Amino acid sequence: MTVELLLAFTGVALLAYITPGPDWFVVMRHATTDHRTGIISALGVQSGLAVHMSAAALGVASLVLASTTAFTVLKIAGAAYLVYLGIQALVHARHTAHGTEKHRLDVDSKRSRSGVYGQSLLANVLNPKAALFFIAVLPQFLVAGAPMLPQVLLLGALDILLGFVWWICFVFGLAHITRLLSNRTSRVVMDRVSGVALIVLGGALALTNRP
Repeated sequence: MTVELLLAFTGVALLAYITPGPDWFVVMRHATTDHRTGIISALGVQSGLAVHMSAAALGVASLVLASTTAFTVLKIAGAAYLVYLGIQALVHARHTAHGTEKHRLDVDSKRSRSGVYGQSLLANVLNPKAALFFIAVLPQFLVAGAPMLPQVLLLGALDILLGFVWWICFVFGLAHITRLLSNRTSRVVMDRVSGVALIVLGGALALTNRP
């Protein structure tokens, strides 16, 4: 694989990351707690991508996307989970806006970091659109005639590494915005934005047709 090919793939991967999607709002929701929780959420999202990459390398993702039943089950489960996360974020925003900051802090203290990681991981794994990147986009950068598996793993690993860099910038950027706003106001705004976005994205995912 040439340097030019890797740079082209890097550009496409970065464009995919900076385009708002479910992962954006999952991480945003958790990043309002503190930057460590946001980073843990990002780790969960990237672990989900690693699952999709492994499935693509093994050919499992192609079989799922080729099966109408499997694709439908996966997308409905993913859509329902995104809507659930959205409603949960809106409930948190309501308690914070109309109650006291203590309620939100109590909720956050009960939300273990392993729970944040698992929630973010599941949100990504249940999104069939995440698998499409490794099925439809990544193969365009593979060199014909060379072994496929090492190339898929190399490009997949590069994509996941780029994602880590992006999410660190994203989380600390949100932390800066939070400091500019009052702590309570920023949490309400971020929860409401992420809540509505997750519900809308969940609905859109439910209406997605199998490619």
